[in-house]
Amino acid sequence: MLAAVRVRWFENMRRVRVCQLITELGPAGAERCVYELSRRLDRDRFEVQVAALRGGVVADWLARAGVRVTVLGVRGRWDVRGLGRLVGLLRQQRIDLLHTHLFHADLVGRPAAALAGVPHLVHTVHTAEGRFRPWQFAYARFLADSCDRVVSVSPSARDFHARRSGLPLRRYEVIPNGLDAQAFARDEASRRRLRCQWGLGEDQVLLAFLGRLDREKGLDVLLSAMSHLAARGRPVEAIIAGEGPARQMIENFIAHGEGGRCCRYLGFVPDVRAVLSAADIFVMPSRWEGFGLAAAEAMAASLPVIASDIPPLRGLLDGGTAGVLVEPEGSVALGEAILRLAEDAPLRAALGSAGRRRVVEAYPIEQNIAAHERLYSQVTRESP
Repeated sequence: MLAAVRVRWFENMRRVRVCQLITELGPAGAERCVYELSRRLDRDRFEVQVAALRGGVVADWLARAGVRVTVLGVRGRWDVRGLGRLVGLLRQQRIDLLHTHLFHADLVGRPAAALAGVPHLVHTVHTAEGRFRPWQFAYARFLADSCDRVVSVSPSARDFHARRSGLPLRRYEVIPNGLDAQAFARDEASRRRLRCQWGLGEDQVLLAFLGRLDREKGLDVLLSAMSHLAARGRPVEAIIAGEGPARQMIENFIAHGEGGRCCRYLGFVPDVRAVLSAADIFVMPSRWEGFGLAAAEAMAASLPVIASDIPPLRGLLDGGTAGVLVEPEGSVALGEAILRLAEDAPLRAALGSAGRRRVVEAYPIEQNIAAHERLYSQVTRESP
């Protein structure tokens, strides 16, 4: 009897072996969430590692944080060798719980977990996918029994996914993204250095966009708004930072577009805090989002945020009390909102303070980590 009690005690004390699986490790929102989660989980309770179908700069961040990283080197959607490598990794490491992030990682991860005998699987929905991709939701429903929980980063992302997948809401767990607000607090030294480097006076208002350069982010709407302001003779200085398929469009706008003379493209920037510190307004004219992590980081930097009035961003900005909401696809409305803030310093300060309070109070990183720890503990206590 005593021996059996000791065995159960040992099993309860053993760290849960968790593998975070993501499609790639570029510096985008989902990847940064994996980074924060993997390095902050309680290492007395969880043994965490990360696997990715493809690599990226976040792999280096994880390695420096002491998190084991495996890049599977999947070359395309039909590269079945990646599935075999993942199965081998899961078996060798005797993973208790596989947590998949983004669709392609989930597409590979579910069959790999079944083949490797991984008893538990969790999947996170990071976006409310606006493109026509019904097979993603059909896949989620078809393999629903292979997934213990579907995590969503906002209530609106959960509702969107549930409507299209047909899964009942009880299968979902809402865990909003979190961030370390202090890590993005405005740095006056960086502000002075960058603005001097860019030839900007302190009285010049600087608009910023930082994020993945993709259609969903509405960059064409932003460029159209900037052209609108230039045509009115009211151009606003702007910086755009990030990488993605819309890069060529931005470079063409700067070279040839009306309003492009006031726009500077920075490419990928490793020091997000410094660039946010140099700016005065942040803009996020997204067509769809899951949460809006880039906007939350700007709010933590006390920047007033102008964002599309879509459910996740409306929730983040607390219905517009912690920022400015404009109609999606509305380039003229976006331009007018930019001009309004550019000409009203007290309003910028008030919205910046409200935004920072919002993320500090509603989205602390500690809350996000604790929620994941509770979920992992609950799931792994359940029978396989």
